[in-house]
Amino acid sequence: MSEEIFVKIPSNYKFLNLVDKVTCELAEEHGLGQELIDEVAISVIEACTNAIEHGNKCCPEETVEIVYRLMDDRFSVEVYDHGNGFDYKSYFEHIPDPKDIHHSRGRGLYIMRQMMDALEFEMVSGRGMKVTLQKLKDV
Repeated sequence: MSEEIFVKIPSNYKFLNLVDKVTCELAEEHGLGQELIDEVAISVIEACTNAIEHGNKCCPEETVEIVYRLMDDRFSVEVYDHGNGFDYKSYFEHIPDPKDIHHSRGRGLYIMRQMMDALEFEMVSGRGMKVTLQKLKDV
């Protein structure tokens, strides 16, 4: 089984609730347990927040595209923005300590990396940054 669902939202935080609801519903229908649903939903919201804020610079004319790929063995989500990307390799080499409550940046990437089974970043020519999040399914 393989199914794809596409969602496109404006670069506006008010639409994150919609993304959360779609993510939770699809993950539940795909057979993930509540703990895994929560981990996926939190991670997708973090990726979309980064896409809105850092990728699209909160520009209301830009969109965030989310592609859900439901496969037999995994729940995969791709999040696209229209930004110039960032040096994620260097970032992960120097990731801030998430326990440092005074450091206001960096927790989202840390959270995604901890909660998901796979986290990948890729610049897509003519499109922007793509973040792929994957949660393996117990089969």
